[in-house]
Amino acid sequence: MKASQQSPVFPSKEYVRPNLDWECGHLCEGCPCRIGPSPKGKCRATFECSPRLEVKPGEAKGHWTCTRPRSGGGKCENGPFPDGTCCQSIPKCQPRRTLRSIRKRVVALTIIATLLVVFIGISRNLRDEFINPGPVSSVHASAAFTDLHTKISGSDASSCAACHEGAKLGVDSWNAKSLEAIQHKLAPHELIKRGPLESSAMDANCLTCHEGKKFHQPNLTAEFACQECHKEHQGSGFMPPVNSATCTSCHGSAELMASSRELGLKTDPHAFSSFASIAELKIQPRERPKNGHTDVITAFHLDHPEFRQIRDGVRDQNSLKFNHAVHLKTGKIPRVLNCGDCHERDARGEYQRAITYEKNCVECHTLQFDPDTPAGKDKPGIYLPHGDPYYVRAFLRSLNIQYEEYARSHEGITSRNELADYVRQKKVSIEKLYESGENLERAVFFADMKGEIPGGLKAPFAGCATCHDVSEPKSDNATPVIKKVSIPDRWMVLGKFNHDLHQKGLSCLDCHNVTSSELTSDLNLPSIKSCVECHSPKGGIDSRCTECHSYHNKPPALLSPKAPATPVRERAGE
Repeated sequence: MKASQQSPVFPSKEYVRPNLDWECGHLCEGCPCRIGPSPKGKCRATFECSPRLEVKPGEAKGHWTCTRPRSGGGKCENGPFPDGTCCQSIPKCQPRRTLRSIRKRVVALTIIATLLVVFIGISRNLRDEFINPGPVSSVHASAAFTDLHTKISGSDASSCAACHEGAKLGVDSWNAKSLEAIQHKLAPHELIKRGPLESSAMDANCLTCHEGKKFHQPNLTAEFACQECHKEHQGSGFMPPVNSATCTSCHGSAELMASSRELGLKTDPHAFSSFASIAELKIQPRERPKNGHTDVITAFHLDHPEFRQIRDGVRDQNSLKFNHAVHLKTGKIPRVLNCGDCHERDARGEYQRAITYEKNCVECHTLQFDPDTPAGKDKPGIYLPHGDPYYVRAFLRSLNIQYEEYARSHEGITSRNELADYVRQKKVSIEKLYESGENLERAVFFADMKGEIPGGLKAPFAGCATCHDVSEPKSDNATPVIKKVSIPDRWMVLGKFNHDLHQKGLSCLDCHNVTSSELTSDLNLPSIKSCVECHSPKGGIDSRCTECHSYHNKPPALLSPKAPATPVRERAGE
């Protein structure tokens, strides 16, 4: 009979517990630590042992002894440090889940997914919402859209099929298209790619109706998808406005702006147009920046560059002489003006209507050359015509006819003899003032605000030279030359603005410093700093890119899309 053997000591510290969720990351190398990860999966390893202080008889301080077990290699040769710290540190690991933990998670997710599918299947409303990504915007859901698409494409496809090709072929095609889209988005190069989505087959369906839509500049390095900016299935009302993050995905990328800049330098300058969406506007032409509009912009209030007109020191080239300061101060003119006397909103409340002599100037600048024939209670007086120097000269050289007509119409004179006497009296009065018809013509054209005429003559009124650039005739007996007036309709043609929205809480002088402006060449435009005071997170007013900038929208309804923008020099005949 064999003797009973002593049972081996059970290695409790080496026991691998399969019910734990985490195991040591060094297990795959065959050398896991003895303590193992924490319940939350954090590595707890520090040193190979916890040294023990042994004090022998006769010793005062004792010494530290290594406690590393035999399974871990036994006591080390060097032993602990004098302070009792183990000399063998354990490198940290990345704990990993045990097989039991992974199985537990898979089972839990499977149960949740099964319950979700069952719940969606038995609930019709939830099932429809799960399948349908959301209602289409009112424009694309209308009968007019369906009719237009059918008329243009020649297809009777409607609803989803108008945009989604896969909807025309049934459920199998839907699944195939869905899987294709998912595989494309999960591709490694798509996951790491930054920037907007590139155009796809769906964009061809968009262009069926939106024919001719092009991006605003030809130096874009790629064509981008319509859906990148125009988000559908976001509600049954209007399509949501374009998010500024979409704009800055290009304009905030130094890499994309650099490539656009390089492409722009290689592109024909005539291919660019800053005024493609503006029609029938008088503008002061400006050269496109050498590098185009490729400044890196991440937010309006952070790094948007100063407006070009201010940054480049643009001056108004208009030949009309006007002094804002004089017209806004007392003691200089008969009546002090305010901004609204000349600047009147258009029907949209966005911009100012064109300034004209007949509407804005005639009240003070009456062009009355004959002080003996003033306006009365029932008499309009006699005045020079305005607008055409040839017509003015013809008027002066036909004064006999003009006085005779005035006498008939406003003095009630009809007798031939009385008419002749009336005209004779007027001519005598004019000769006393001007001595000759030639001097009268020079006074009309060349008299300034004080009535002074080159050559030492004096006139009792302010002539054309008060406001206009008048030069001597190019030949004898010719008409003096008056340079055409060219007041631009807009200065900042790359942006849009609504004055009505800004009049609440603001006055004109808050943005336009005109009280000290004495030169016509002053633009008196506000700088970007004044805009940022409100249009920023601190100011609390919206500062989206689309608040000021248009992309490829149609021209405003008040402007005809047929006529291109006209530089002022062309209208001025220069």
